[in-house]
Amino acid sequence: MSHRPDAHPTTATAVRAPLTRRRVLTASAATAGALALAAPAARAVPMSFEAETRTGRRAPGAGAEPSVVIRWNQATMDAILGRYQAAGNRFGPATVNARVLAVVHNCIYDAWACYDRVASGTRFGGSLRRPRAERTLDNKNEAISYAAHLALLDFFPEYKVAIDSMLRSLGYDPELTDPRRNTPAWIGLRTARAVLAYRHGDGANQLGTPPYADTTGYQPKNPPQTAGAFDPSTVVAAEHWTPLVVGGKLQKYLTPQFALMKPFALSRPDQFTVPAPPAYPSVRMTAAIEELIDISAHLTDEQKCIAEFWLNDDVTPPGAQQMWGRFVSARDGYDVDEDAKLFLGLNMAECDAAIGSWAVKLQYDFARPSTLIPYDRRGQQLRSWGGPGQGTVTMDGVDWEAYVAVPPFPATVSGHSTFSGAAAEFLRRFTGSDRFGDSYRFKAGTSTVEPGITPHTDVVLIWPTFTEAAAQAGISRVYGGMHWSFDNGPGIEMGHKIGKVVHRQARRYFTGAHR
Repeated sequence: MSHRPDAHPTTATAVRAPLTRRRVLTASAATAGALALAAPAARAVPMSFEAETRTGRRAPGAGAEPSVVIRWNQATMDAILGRYQAAGNRFGPATVNARVLAVVHNCIYDAWACYDRVASGTRFGGSLRRPRAERTLDNKNEAISYAAHLALLDFFPEYKVAIDSMLRSLGYDPELTDPRRNTPAWIGLRTARAVLAYRHGDGANQLGTPPYADTTGYQPKNPPQTAGAFDPSTVVAAEHWTPLVVGGKLQKYLTPQFALMKPFALSRPDQFTVPAPPAYPSVRMTAAIEELIDISAHLTDEQKCIAEFWLNDDVTPPGAQQMWGRFVSARDGYDVDEDAKLFLGLNMAECDAAIGSWAVKLQYDFARPSTLIPYDRRGQQLRSWGGPGQGTVTMDGVDWEAYVAVPPFPATVSGHSTFSGAAAEFLRRFTGSDRFGDSYRFKAGTSTVEPGITPHTDVVLIWPTFTEAAAQAGISRVYGGMHWSFDNGPGIEMGHKIGKVVHRQARRYFTGAHR
């Protein structure tokens, strides 16, 4: 009996591909809102709306360009990408990036709230609310821009020239650090300083040496394994996470302290959890191992595209969900008011999902398939994917490997599943509908795992609903051999629970009910 999971039943080809494939890089630093990063691999990323969505269309009657919130959202993503790509790292730190996006949009929201009739900010409530005559689009844009500018400088001081240039391109002075009281610039800086001061003590250890260094004292139970040269004789506890040496670099557990970080809406980091992984050895664990071996042996082009698309090695999981938010904003013709609320809630959902999923990872410390399968099936012949361009081959189980690269932290629960479930639930509640409607064409031969080979023909990936997009993101990790099925389904369910409580908490701020 096959243990291969089916694709989501109502999504024949449903998903979206990495940012670099999705985005048309035309550009110029002079484009309003563009952030050009002076890095070893400098890139200029435009803010023109057509570059950022599948349809390239605004809703009828909407403004011709995205709001300043969208512009700063993309600038944040550009800085995130610039930093880790300049360091030669394939993956960005999903937890750190989720927090960066949450904090930047918290600063944006709190500045904006001072110009809304009822909304309360997260730091000052309604005490800084400006009178009706001052609640203009120009004032909102200025306050938002100064807040976002300060937040980005806090996170990315190495990009000060580019961040200053962006603020200047919007018509504001980056040297204005002590503006007149109650002006938009003063509001933006005042609210952002308060948010940043609060977040510097949230447990993430942003100001540590190095930044985000582990504060838990975590030590892996197993010694490292060299990727592609698994040595079963050194395994101490096969069911626990094992760091890998990849390309000569030793993996180190990414930010275990996020399991203890202050959440936005969760009552505590571990408010939601998932069932414990199966015991090893056990009948259930044997079935889970056989499922992944079977998937690997029968990978289709569509499954490979799904696995690679959601790999998100150039946008990271919270970056993919920014695309969802920008698509919704364009589709529904949102203005600065809706965007300020949308991106606060979306990114608080992503950050709380990071906290919640990392609490589970620290609790169970469970092994990835990439180490448990080679250990369990050592000395046994099996059929599986044999490596780029090799198709399905017969191998010793000790040589089994995942289709995609494996990141440095335990398996259970899937972060991708939790992030995506949280985003889907928040967006469904915020928009009042599960309808999504985005799509992507994965062109023949454009795989980075099997370049020139996969897919053989174009594969069109479509997401009719947010729920289906989240389901695809989750199952992609199983197709890629990175996660177990018991990491995925429960992770999506936990993500939906997180999205629900984040939406409820965010609405209290939006309506001024939070005290």
